[in-house]
Amino acid sequence: MIRTPMKIIRYTLAITFIINFSAFAEFKSITKKEFLDTNLKILEKRFNQIDTNNDQKIDAKENKAWREKVIKARQERAKKLKKKSQELAKKIDANKDGKITKKELEDYKNKLKTKK
Repeated sequence: MIRTPMKIIRYTLAITFIINFSAFAEFKSITKKEFLDTNLKILEKRFNQIDTNNDQKIDAKENKAWREKVIKARQERAKKLKKKSQELAKKIDANKDGKITKKELEDYKNKLKTKK
């Protein structure tokens, strides 16, 4: 049975992982140069996002503004995830008693399999 929102989130993530596992099934190799080039581009983009006055330096004010922006974005994502997990829990909870049993979870997984 699920008693806390944290458990709902864990079950949601587990179900999402199981459903989407095939998306990660194949990994092709990558050279060190390709890896570094890709990550260097990402780091340059991030630096440019933080350096709002384009002076090629990140000062304390820009760093603080960036941290606050990241924290706010994370809080928003957490709110959305919580809402989605609650909606999913309602879908799985067939008898609407506010608790998810192992059978309800298995039934929901089977229902998803038959939709494919």
